[in-house]
Amino acid sequence: MTTPTTSFGATTPFILIARCQVKAECLDAYLEAAKIANQAVKESDTGTLHHTFNSDPDDPCAFVWSEVYRDDASLLFHLTNPGLQAYLQQHGELGESLSLEVYGTLSDETKESMNGTGFPVKFFDTKFGYSRVNDSK
Repeated sequence: MTTPTTSFGATTPFILIARCQVKAECLDAYLEAAKIANQAVKESDTGTLHHTFNSDPDDPCAFVWSEVYRDDASLLFHLTNPGLQAYLQQHGELGESLSLEVYGTLSDETKESMNGTGFPVKFFDTKFGYSRVNDSK
């Protein structure tokens, strides 16, 4: 049995939540764009350990991407994924809002990159806890 990670930073796993609101008249097109982006991430982002698109039970036009990354480098790679870039461009046309929340400690450089996305980002740095996400390495 491995010892879980108990210190956090640029080389440890973290969770990203992306909350998006879609224009009602664009719902079908948005869902297709999200599906294509998800497939692109699945095929190329090996450091993206979990990537799901979840529907809000109270609002048919609200969705949440739930994502787990192996480390900061995995997120930075993800941000350059052509499939993600296409999705973000389509979001500008089909969506109303997109905000990001990061649960885990990122480096200052990674936070700067996230702040440069043009979307609101809120960082929740880790104070204590443990992670077994990388136990399978």
